[in-house]
Amino acid sequence: MNNESRKLSFGDYFERTMVFVGLFIIVGIVQLPLQLIILGHFSNLINLLIGALYLIGFAVAIGIALYIFKRYARPATKLQLTGNNIKWIVYSWLAFFVIEIVLGMLNQAVYYVNQTSNNEVIQKMMTSSHLTLVLMGITAVFCSPILEELVFRGFLIGAFFNAKSFWAPIIVSAVIFSMAHMETINVISFLTYALLGGILGYLFVKTRNIKVSIGLHFLNNLIAVGMMIAQIVMVN
Repeated sequence: MNNESRKLSFGDYFERTMVFVGLFIIVGIVQLPLQLIILGHFSNLINLLIGALYLIGFAVAIGIALYIFKRYARPATKLQLTGNNIKWIVYSWLAFFVIEIVLGMLNQAVYYVNQTSNNEVIQKMMTSSHLTLVLMGITAVFCSPILEELVFRGFLIGAFFNAKSFWAPIIVSAVIFSMAHMETINVISFLTYALLGGILGYLFVKTRNIKVSIGLHFLNNLIAVGMMIAQIVMVN
């Protein structure tokens, strides 16, 4: 990482903070085309064009995030997923799955909700129409893990913290990641996403391989979205 070679100045931190704010905004605005489809004011043809714009927007956002990640974090090249990496991805997901069940039960007991507010929003989007179901299924599983890991792990940790830092980048990344997924004020939902962000951050800090955290994020979203789709199909 480039932060190993020199101490960052105030100007460096300010510049990187502004870059991160820009990336944070991008993570939010890529969902806007989907909101237009959900409004239901357009014809099927226009909705298809908006859907195509939605996917293109994600591709552009990922390209921008990848460029910035490489420029500021200067990751090691040609890092591949190893068998040991995959083992850690599976073990980490199993650990989070257990934690998520416990926090889900607590969320139901305290706030009388069956899922996090963010998951509720995603499910509502997916049930809006067949088109939104397909688009959300694609982006939530394949696009969001890449974009969010490049932003909240790759850039945030790689550009602001040196390789010797351990818990500080994990905690900062976890908190900001959870804030980005909060739709309502719910302490348990916040803690759920913070723990997921912490586990993702731990894997990235431990391996310095963005593909590992992307792998865990992909696996988590694949199973979560798969369960949502199964529930939608059963209800309909």
